[in-house]
Amino acid sequence: MPTVGTSSSGQFSCATTDQRTLRDLRIKRKGQPVFVLGHLVDRKGQEAVFEVFNDRLAVVKFSDGTMIGYDPFELLLPTDIDQEGTAYFEIRTCRLCEQLFPLTGDECDAPEEPTSCFECRAT
Repeated sequence: MPTVGTSSSGQFSCATTDQRTLRDLRIKRKGQPVFVLGHLVDRKGQEAVFEVFNDRLAVVKFSDGTMIGYDPFELLLPTDIDQEGTAYFEIRTCRLCEQLFPLTGDECDAPEEPTSCFECRAT
């Protein structure tokens, strides 16, 4: 499998105001925890880790060892990763467009959580 654009060094990324999906990240790191929105109903809403790019798809690995390719836009970043490396996902449904979106750490800790996704708030 090609490994262009991936790195196994450094820290994993969490959702920020301008980076909420795997597609948003400039450098994708092998092992990056992601939340799958994807096209397969039996895998939707599961957590996985990014492995590598295969053509234009991000190949992710699930806890049972299954590897499936997804559009990086379908893979949400975690809200937080603790010191032991456990990823926490705070995923909400946008009240305007009904798409799932991850909260950032700041949004999660705010007195009032956002009720719409970043794209709907920007318009």
